[in-house]
Amino acid sequence: MDLYDVQDVLRSIDAHPVPVLLAGAVANTGAYIMYLEGIRLGFRQRTYAIPVFANMYFFAHDVVFVGLFAHWFSEIDHWLFKLFWGALLVFAVLECVVHYQTIRFGRRELSPGLSPRQYVAGYVAVQAAVVVLFWFLYSNLGDPLFLVTFSTTIVVAVAWYIPLLLRRGGREGQSLLLASGLVLLNGYFLLFLPQLSDAFRTPVHYVTGATVAVVTLVYPWLLTRYPVAATGRPSRRTGATGSSAPRGSR
Repeated sequence: MDLYDVQDVLRSIDAHPVPVLLAGAVANTGAYIMYLEGIRLGFRQRTYAIPVFANMYFFAHDVVFVGLFAHWFSEIDHWLFKLFWGALLVFAVLECVVHYQTIRFGRRELSPGLSPRQYVAGYVAVQAAVVVLFWFLYSNLGDPLFLVTFSTTIVVAVAWYIPLLLRRGGREGQSLLLASGLVLLNGYFLLFLPQLSDAFRTPVHYVTGATVAVVTLVYPWLLTRYPVAATGRPSRRTGATGSSAPRGSR
């Protein structure tokens, strides 16, 4: 059983295209800020800036979405989801860049006991498993327009940034600009989905959106409390030890 009525959603989009597009643009801008800034930081600091599982889950979502070409262009045949298809095709390329950064720069942090070949093989195997698990989720969720599954990518992305900051003990691979992208992602929960169907105007939906919003606001506050690099930890970029500046300094 589907979680919402597809035709009802499509009618809502056609009835109010401007606010739907604006709300969607807010969330998509946040996603692109997150990835473009993350890629910039990754190459500049020779690290990965998008948490590993978050990028793998995003990639699984986008590969499955893009792979369902006939579903979007023949069965659904709606202009908005054709636009989404093109946007997610571009996004999948960005995710591949992050995969490259994680493979090239992340072995010593993630799996120091593995050889480079073992690390790459293990990484690819985990990504393949995440794609299979996502396909299982999508196949059983009753979400023909990927509206709920996209919500889960936002939750997964947001959930991993604070643990990454705490584990590293510094702002390596993270910035306030990237954090602002996470804040904008809340536009999907709080602005975009409620316009599409009554199914997204429920207490559980609003509580979930509010919870995600709180986490995305706590994260940049935490960033200001950590030094750029962890004290005593070698910097990947310079080889020098991390800054011992007080919390809140750049």
